[in-house]
Parts: sequence; structure tokens; C-alpha cells
Amino acid sequence: MSYAATLAAISLADLLAIVSPGPAFLLVSRTAAGRSRPTGMATGLGVGAAITLWATAATFGVAAVMARFAAFYGLLQLAGGAYLIWLGLSAWHDAGRGGAPPPGEVARPARAGGPRRHRAMLTGFLLTLGNPKVVVFFSSIFVTLLPAQAPLWLRIAAIGIIAVQECTWYVLLAAAFAQACMQAGYARLRGGIDRVVGTALIAAGARIVALARV
Repeated sequence: MSYAATLAAISLADLLAIVSPGPAFLLVSRTAAGRSRPTGMATGLGVGAAITLWATAATFGVAAVMARFAAFYGLLQLAGGAYLIWLGLSAWHDAGRGGAPPPGEVARPARAGGPRRHRAMLTGFLLTLGNPKVVVFFSSIFVTLLPAQAPLWLRIAAIGIIAVQECTWYVLLAAAFAQACMQAGYARLRGGIDRVVGTALIAAGARIVALARV
């Protein structure tokens, strides 16, 4: 397989994973619909940054190192699962506030300023950083598709493709869910949506915790 074909295959495998909804999809879409486009995009960029970090780790064989330190890997899984559960419980707590968001939360997002966007980016980053399964996924891709003696530039190119695709997807996702019609729909159905999202996040977190081996 040529290097161009290798990069194309890695790109396709990553795209197929991107379009499969998961905790990051739920978090970014809910943030964009419930708060603002910039806040949703910041969350998405945080997710993309963490995925890029995991992909970099997988490319250079960190998964093998993590396998040797099973206890540390298990603790990382527990922390990630617990964080997902906390996000899910927070969503349920928000649902208890009622159907409409607090005054100005959607209508005046610009006043949120940098601190809210920074927190949103950190939340997206920690959400994905706490999911060690991402590095396992990318490790399987790179073991399967990258040549055993792949040059450094090819590994960097693969990481670059993943970074661009992931960040672009989540930024576009945030832009789509930040449309006025989506925000209005979320405002009307906020309680139910938050409960569904919260339940999904709790279930995902519980599954990670259940599979963790410490």
C-alpha cells in the first residue's frame, strides 16, 4: 500500500468513528444548543485536542506502555468513567431547573466571555482525556494500517489528518446545534433532553468503570 493510500485509509477509519454518536457528540451538541455557538465550539476544540493527544500517544506506542502498567490504566479508566457519571448527574440536575434556561443563557451568550469558553474547552478536553479507549482505538488503526517501519513524517501526517478532521467535525457540529431553531427547540424541551443526555453519559461512564481493572 502506498503512503497516500495509507493516509486515505486512516482518514476514512477516523471519519467512520467520528460520525458514530458518543459522549463527546452529546456534550458538544447540548452545550451549543443550550448555551452558545462559541461555547459549543470551544467544547468541540477541547474534544479534538484530547483526541489528537491520544492519537499521538497511540502512534508512538504508548498503548503498549499502558498495557504494562495495568493498574495505572485502570485508574485512568475509573477517573474517566467517574467524570462521565458526574457530567451525567450534572445534566440531570440542570433538568430539574425546569423547561427554560436561566434568563440570558441562550439569548445573550456573548456576555459569557472568555472564562466560560475556557471552562467549556477544558470540559471537552477532560471528557475525552478520561476515555482511555480512544488510545486503544487509534492503536488498532495504526497497527493495522501503518507500515511497521513507517517514517516519522508519515506518522505526523496521520496525526495531522486526525486532528483536522476531529476539530472540524466538532466545530461544525456546534455550529449546527447553535442555530436559532435548535436553541429554541432545546429551550422548550430542555428538561427531557437533559435527562436523556444525562442518562446516556451515566451509562457510558458506568460501563467504563465496570470494565476498569485496577
